[in-house]
Amino acid sequence: MFFKNKKAISPLIAAVLLIAFTMTIAGLMAAWAQNYIVGRTQTMTEQSEEIEKCSKADFTLESGTRKTNSTVYIVIYNSGDLGFTDMNVFLSYSNSTAGPVIQSVKNAANQTIPVGELVSFSVTNNQTAVGMPLTKIKVVSVDCPNVYREKTFS
Repeated sequence: MFFKNKKAISPLIAAVLLIAFTMTIAGLMAAWAQNYIVGRTQTMTEQSEEIEKCSKADFTLESGTRKTNSTVYIVIYNSGDLGFTDMNVFLSYSNSTAGPVIQSVKNAANQTIPVGELVSFSVTNNQTAVGMPLTKIKVVSVDCPNVYREKTFS
C-alpha cells in the first residue's frame, strides 16, 4: 500500500490543534458580533433621537395658491415645537395628453421657519407646467421628511 510507512500525528497533538482552531474561530466570531452589536446600537440610537426630535415638529399649510401663470404662493405656519431649516415643495399639474407633471423644488422657502411663525414664499413653475392646471401642492420639511402637508385642487 501507498500509506504503509507513513505515520499519523499523535491523538494529543490532534486534540490540541482542534481546540486551538475552535478557539480561533470563536474569537473571530466574538469580535465580529461585538462590532455588529455596537454598530446596530449606535444606528438605533441615532434613529430614535431623530424620531423623538421630529415628533415635536408640525406645521399647517395655511395657503397655497397660483396667483399668476408661472408663480405659486405658499403660506405655512410652524405650529410645532421645532424650528425648520427649510421646506421642499412638490407641485403636481394636470396634463390631459401626457399625464401628471410633478415639479420638485428643493429648499423652496430659502429661510428658517421658527416656532410659532407664519412664513410665505413663492415657487416659480418650470416651463413644462406653465398653462397647466395646478392639482396638488405638497410641502415637506427638510429636517423631518415624514412631516408634510398637502393641498389638493379640483
